Amino acid sequence: MDFPLISEDPKRKPNGLTNGTEDGTRETRYSSPQGTSRSPSTSPSEFSEPATTLLERGPFAGMSLPNTSARANAAHIVRSHVSTYLITHPHLDHLSGFAINTAAFHATSLPKRLAALPFTINAIKQHIFNDVIWPNLTDEDGGVGFVTFQRLIEGGNVMVGEGKGRGYIEVCDGLGVKGFGISHGNCMKGAGGSNASGHAQRGSNPDSYPHHASHGGNPARSLSISQISQPGTPGGTFNHNYANNYQQEAQRQCVVDSSAYFIRDSATSHEILVFGDVEPDSLSMSPRTNIVWAEAAPKIAAGVLRGVFIECSYDDSQSDATLFGHLAPRHLISELQNLAGMVKDAKLRRSEAKKGSKRKRDSYNGVTFELTENEDRKRRSTGERAVSEEARRKSLQDEPENDYDYFSSMAGDAGARNTAPRTPPQSTCRVDEDTSTSPRTVTMAPALRAAAAAATEDLPLKRLKVVIIHVKDTLTDGPHVSENILKQLNEHEAELRHQGMGLGCEFVISESGAIYWF
Repeated sequence: MDFPLISEDPKRKPNGLTNGTEDGTRETRYSSPQGTSRSPSTSPSEFSEPATTLLERGPFAGMSLPNTSARANAAHIVRSHVSTYLITHPHLDHLSGFAINTAAFHATSLPKRLAALPFTINAIKQHIFNDVIWPNLTDEDGGVGFVTFQRLIEGGNVMVGEGKGRGYIEVCDGLGVKGFGISHGNCMKGAGGSNASGHAQRGSNPDSYPHHASHGGNPARSLSISQISQPGTPGGTFNHNYANNYQQEAQRQCVVDSSAYFIRDSATSHEILVFGDVEPDSLSMSPRTNIVWAEAAPKIAAGVLRGVFIECSYDDSQSDATLFGHLAPRHLISELQNLAGMVKDAKLRRSEAKKGSKRKRDSYNGVTFELTENEDRKRRSTGERAVSEEARRKSLQDEPENDYDYFSSMAGDAGARNTAPRTPPQSTCRVDEDTSTSPRTVTMAPALRAAAAAATEDLPLKRLKVVIIHVKDTLTDGPHVSENILKQLNEHEAELRHQGMGLGCEFVISESGAIYWF
């Protein structure tokens, strides 16, 4: 957009192309900002009531803006088109813009909604909108009422929604959300407000401060998390006992909480996954990203989840001890490898489920056949044609001369009906020659070989777009650190492919004002 930050003084003649007219009056023509169109045309006398500007490109393409300055149109967008703010955690770099802009909410007809998991809302209420750091502009505790809170349920609410949208909580028209808690390192101080470990804790690496020992004497994480089977998915329930136990453990360890949100478009059922700040499970005392991957894997396998927005704050030159609860390329690749393994398993389960619902078993002379529905349909069709042909041929023969010939002909008809359909197609079946099993099994060798080849060649995260966010600028000369991060991610992926363990996802560095299609 080329809107000026501040519009021209309506009493001053704006810059334009001024030409004399035949009647001696002067006419001013205005050029529209780049990427916009103005209708109707504006004249100086109408400048105090500017015409609508229709945006022709960019993330707000098609939107009509009523003002001539960037700041006035920004306020218009916030007041009229943004209804909900989805906050992952209450750190100032994720919250300050919202808090300061609440002063502009007074001109709206409805309060703005702040949706988040309870720990985020509690922190914002206690530490931001407390009439000390910032006025209480919320609708709770006697506040002004510019902001209302929507407390999400971790793992989704299975009591709302239906079908594949069950568990997703609507935060605005057409968008549902399911949130999960993740770990963003440990506090810089110990539990209870004192620096119990005697030093600044910059992450939650178990080698950085006291931990429990395992039975083998090796360092072990002090929080053990069991694998939750598809947490929060329709038809299931999130393990709230786990959540309660985690809260108790988090209080003892002073864990910094963050969130990951699955955002679902109700019109298309497509989803994206957006992470707040997160540390690698491999270094965490409270590893929870694995739970998010368990929820994401079947969605990726089904083609429902198309994009992941996840942080990669530093390049690989950052040491583990100074990550401050963030990711570097080596850690992000490791996390995506965990996800890829789960996606492979999910795709295998989907494939087996499809085969199980479509395959039928039959047997003939002690040999067991496994046939798909299509193969079974062809077999029955072939058998029916064979029976019809045999019946037509029999009807042309002379009638049997005695009772023996009559019953022999009946037996022959029955034999034709029984044997014709059960003849396995030699070109597509292979008999297992292992005589130690009974009955023998006939498998569809070419189909199985094709499926195995496809599974080998198919990269698990193919068609998944991974958008890198939260890159921390080094504030030094030279290329931006994001260029190095992207380069290192692609180098890690190339090495994995060389080892036959490629991921297949596309890495993209996020840019302000960019559009992403999934």
